[in-house]
Amino acid sequence: MSKPTTHGGPRKGAGRKVGSKNKNAKGRTAVTRSVSMQPESWQKLDRDRGTLSRGKYIESRL
Repeated sequence: MSKPTTHGGPRKGAGRKVGSKNKNAKGRTAVTRSVSMQPESWQKLDRDRGTLSRGKYIESRL
C-alpha cells in the first residue's frame, strides 16, 4: 500500500465560497469582464471618472 500524496491536488473546502452563513446571502453576483484600450484612452477615462471606480463610471455611462 502506498502513502497518500500530501502535496498538490485539490483540497477539501478550498476555493471561493458560494454563499455565506447569512440566509439572505446570494454569493458573488458580479460578472467579470476584461476591457482592452490604448494607454491614452485609460488616461482619459481616469481623468473623466473623478472619484468613481472605473467599473462604476463605465456602468454609469450605459
